[in-house]
Amino acid sequence: MTNCRQNNAVRWIGNVLLIAGAIFVGVWACSWLGLTVWQSWQSREFDQRRAAPQTQAEPQPRIPNGAIVGRLAIPRLHVRAMIREGTGDRTLSLALGHIPGTAFPGQPGDVGVAGHRDSLFRGLRDIAANDEITFETPRASYVYLVEGTQIVKPQQTEVLDPGPTRELTLLTCFPFDYVGSAPDRFIVKARLVTETDAAKNDIAHQEIAFNVAERHSRELIPGKIWFGLSSADAAHRSVDGWVWVMPERRTIWLRDLNARHPIIFYQNGERRELVITSVARTSESGYLLPSQL
Repeated sequence: MTNCRQNNAVRWIGNVLLIAGAIFVGVWACSWLGLTVWQSWQSREFDQRRAAPQTQAEPQPRIPNGAIVGRLAIPRLHVRAMIREGTGDRTLSLALGHIPGTAFPGQPGDVGVAGHRDSLFRGLRDIAANDEITFETPRASYVYLVEGTQIVKPQQTEVLDPGPTRELTLLTCFPFDYVGSAPDRFIVKARLVTETDAAKNDIAHQEIAFNVAERHSRELIPGKIWFGLSSADAAHRSVDGWVWVMPERRTIWLRDLNARHPIIFYQNGERRELVITSVARTSESGYLLPSQL
């Protein structure tokens, strides 16, 4: 009788584990199918937008969270995926995510893109120096070359700080085969090497996001507009700094500028608007709106 009960218990446990495994595989398969279908559909829509006749460049509105930003491809690794704005769970379940506060392609600074290591960024484990990465937007294409990789802790956000050149940073969890929430981050650094003519002409009509550390400056538009941060007061959400404008050779001094309070000025006859969006203890983030006549 005891053996019979033991056999029934083993059989019951085996059935439970089998059902649990089937449910897990089913959920994973549905998730992967949803990602694949969504990527294919959005890629087709994106190709149609790129193929449509391009009108004269107009100021671009601020990109809302979840909106399509572009498409990234790493040909050698057969990686090709759409990119949305933001890095929330819903966004990264279907696409790569443009990290808010980092630059957009063609702008000065560092373009940050995040993705899951077990789906769209699975191929990053085999990336190597000099691999080519293409970032396509609806109007232009940008080609980057990989310079190297590194492994950092999640709190080491300085890897996204803008450098002296226009860069692309890819970010995913590490180790790649870790089960659960991975403890580290795998970083890929690449520099811009080529861009289409449309990209060169469009920068004045784009919103430019930026992040600047205390006692540092940032070139927002090459040869035209710079922003410098002298000090940041997180408690009062205010900053001291300056804006340097060319060809006027004019400095606009900022004193106790509150976050969300826009600074309006003119550069080469065009109206500009700069907004501080957040203030940390030793840095701030903001954006420069497209030029307006």
